[in-house]
Amino acid sequence: MFKIKSLDIFFIFFVLVIFSLGTWQILRLNSKKNLISQLEVNLKKSSTSFNKDINKEYTKVKFKKNKSNPVIFLYQLKKGEIGFKVIVPYDIDNSSVVLIDKGWVRKKNINLIKNTSFKDDFIEGYTKKITPVNLFTPKNSFVEDFVYSIDIEYLKKNLNKDIYPLFIIQTSPNNKDIISNDYEIHITNNHLQYAITWYGLALFTIIFFLYYKRRSQ
Repeated sequence: MFKIKSLDIFFIFFVLVIFSLGTWQILRLNSKKNLISQLEVNLKKSSTSFNKDINKEYTKVKFKKNKSNPVIFLYQLKKGEIGFKVIVPYDIDNSSVVLIDKGWVRKKNINLIKNTSFKDDFIEGYTKKITPVNLFTPKNSFVEDFVYSIDIEYLKKNLNKDIYPLFIIQTSPNNKDIISNDYEIHITNNHLQYAITWYGLALFTIIFFLYYKRRSQ
């Protein structure tokens, strides 16, 4: 009898835990929806002049072009086609640079961009976090014409300047060989699927528990 009661307690505790996880996912779902809605509102506002104190993603900004540094080609597939994000480090002042994501270029057009002098005096776009390197990202080989990830520490040493911690994703008109960026919010919100999974597991556990109890009587 004691073993059965202990098992009952375990089943109840297990169901409560996974039900709580499902409920937490619902709360996260609503939180993400509110965040995305707020960011969409931000992108509809007028651009503000860029300054280094801006620290929030998806802030719409206007940047007055300063001296640029060598172009960085960041490897990125687009609808299965090989190409590169065109990243240009622009000086903010004498001690720091900001990385401008100017858009995407096809592999066959990369040589047309290498020595391009970008003529846009003002750049409009929005701020976005620089994606951190994960375990599945290949290591950069600087012998190649492109990189797989933005290495902040390497850029600091190479440019001898601080790196502003957010990209500016340029949405204003650009070089004709570069496919321009759109205003897009890249925030995944899969919490509904996770919630359904947890609630489904809770329901399965309850059914299994009731079946077990009936068989054990």
